[in-house]
Amino acid sequence: MKKLLLSNFKSNKSIQEANNWLDTFLEKISLLNTSNVEIAVAPSFLSLEEFSQKIAAASVPLQLTTQNISAYPAGSYTGAISVKNLEGLNLQYAIVGHSERRKYFGETSKSVAKKVEQAVDGEMTPVVCLDIEYLEEQIAAIDVKLLEKCIFAYEPLSAIGSGKNADVGTVKKVSQKIKTLAGEVRFLYGGSVTAENVLEYLLVCDGVLVGSFSLDPNQFAQLVTTVATNS
Repeated sequence: MKKLLLSNFKSNKSIQEANNWLDTFLEKISLLNTSNVEIAVAPSFLSLEEFSQKIAAASVPLQLTTQNISAYPAGSYTGAISVKNLEGLNLQYAIVGHSERRKYFGETSKSVAKKVEQAVDGEMTPVVCLDIEYLEEQIAAIDVKLLEKCIFAYEPLSAIGSGKNADVGTVKKVSQKIKTLAGEVRFLYGGSVTAENVLEYLLVCDGVLVGSFSLDPNQFAQLVTTVATNS
């Protein structure tokens, strides 16, 4: 199975900055053989349409991802972005339950489970973010029929943007626990991932979710190159 390398912009970058990122990144990896990796990018909602158009015209295969979706379908939910709003953008993945969403916006395992349902209804693969303290609760909240349609990402809040990446042994144990509870699902690690440590994590993971290190297109291209040429 190809290793998934997913860049998450979070709420960084203006529309123009995001476009510049994409142009630079595509140029950097244009000659790289990426047949053994899957590359995905999650810009802000405002950049999804232009990214979709540019990716469709690019020679480099790149999967588009939304950073979040509403727990509710289309309807009277002012300010929410439903899967209906995202139709036609060729989105492959939807990140749900990121630890920052839980910390700052009060998301719960129950609301994240609803987002999983919405993502699947919208023909997107949910990337469900987990930390150890609510791992079991979150998996139990998701409809058992939908578990196999999910990718699970271990994202300890202590490692996000801190430079204090988690121990690989711990990541392996978390992967084993998730697969015991949810089945043979794809498993990612996220939290201070860099080009220097990514290969260690890919020994025990199906991919990585990259935040800060991916904000520089040159750095993310370096990470992709490291994986593509060593796996």
